Amino acid sequence: MSNSGTAEVLIPRSLCLIEDIDNLIIDVEDLCSVSISWEDGFVSELKPSENKVTKPKNILFPRFVETHSHFDKSFTWADFPNLDANYGGALSVNLEEHKTRTTDKVLERVEKSLKLAIKNGYRAIRSHIDTYKSQSIDIWIELFKLQKKFSSELTLQFVALAPLEFWDTSNGEELAKKFSSNGGILGGVIVPPFNKKNTSKFLAKMLLLASKYKLEIDLHIDESIIEPGAGIKVLLETIENLKINSIPITCSHLSSLISLSHREILNLGEKMAEKNIKVIALPLTNFWLLNRSNKTTSLKRPVAPLKQLQKSHVDVSLGSDNVQDPWYPFGNFDPFYMLSCSIPMLQLNPWERMTLSSIFLAPSRLLNLKWDGLIKKGCPADFVILDAQRWADVFSTTLKRKVYIKGDLYC
Repeated sequence: MSNSGTAEVLIPRSLCLIEDIDNLIIDVEDLCSVSISWEDGFVSELKPSENKVTKPKNILFPRFVETHSHFDKSFTWADFPNLDANYGGALSVNLEEHKTRTTDKVLERVEKSLKLAIKNGYRAIRSHIDTYKSQSIDIWIELFKLQKKFSSELTLQFVALAPLEFWDTSNGEELAKKFSSNGGILGGVIVPPFNKKNTSKFLAKMLLLASKYKLEIDLHIDESIIEPGAGIKVLLETIENLKINSIPITCSHLSSLISLSHREILNLGEKMAEKNIKVIALPLTNFWLLNRSNKTTSLKRPVAPLKQLQKSHVDVSLGSDNVQDPWYPFGNFDPFYMLSCSIPMLQLNPWERMTLSSIFLAPSRLLNLKWDGLIKKGCPADFVILDAQRWADVFSTTLKRKVYIKGDLYC
């Protein structure tokens, strides 16, 4: 294998940092014609293409970052289908799956998911793992072994997705302590209707535990059509009462915010930005499950108001969420499948800087990766190169792709 090479490619303008911009050819879809070289797994040269006549036949992207997944239940739809296709049905079937769950089954799903994700072009993934009192802590020992096994190909982060009250138990304390040496993340769910007093109490315990062990928090929050913004309001209030601002917090979903007024969204967004709370928009599962009716087609589909939050200076990432499980029956850990669905759903223009930020740059920041995802001299030669010349080729055809890891052709 050789970790050196060169290519004439197109790169989205907002994803490349190039010095000689005066001679750079940029088409109407903001794709730049560049010549790129890499040696020893890193980009050694990036310059405008010298061919001013023929457009390159490939588009180059940095390898992708998945901010939100559920490896532990991936590909369980066949055995645990949610044919009602609503949130309540998903939760009920999910709990049925727990009754048959074993460490070996979970590890098999995780490994299958990882291999697919790497093949399809991911370089980093955060996965939530359902966590409960009766679960053996041994599963985490095995999960962290897998994390290490795949570390040369992909950065893997785990979130313990548990009821909030779990973090106020000895089991929760034990797991948090273990996470402090393995880089795990505390997770939980805040979805209305809920008891505000109890939610505030257990959320405070969780925040203090994260502060004690210097851990991050990633919450499933306001994944709902009712009581818009109820969860994020309690979170902001609890943070303010505790006077804790040093904990990195991610809010996944925030679907119900879309039902608030424009001004209310911006006001909440400003408060979130002040606390450096990051957000993950998850349109696939939200569009599939929420506000569903068997008799009518709902025109109101709850999803995080990505553009409004970005306007409030909140760092927003786009994520996939579930893959072929009771919560969402489709997908295969392919970033281009996720984007082909999400971009039309959210009316995002792929040639715009803020759209590409939510796909590449914000996810890199959220996972605190060493590389921000910008293609530039000295960056890792971690690419996905497509046979394509336009955005329509990316989202409208059967893709032919090459995945490079540290300069080597992986597949």
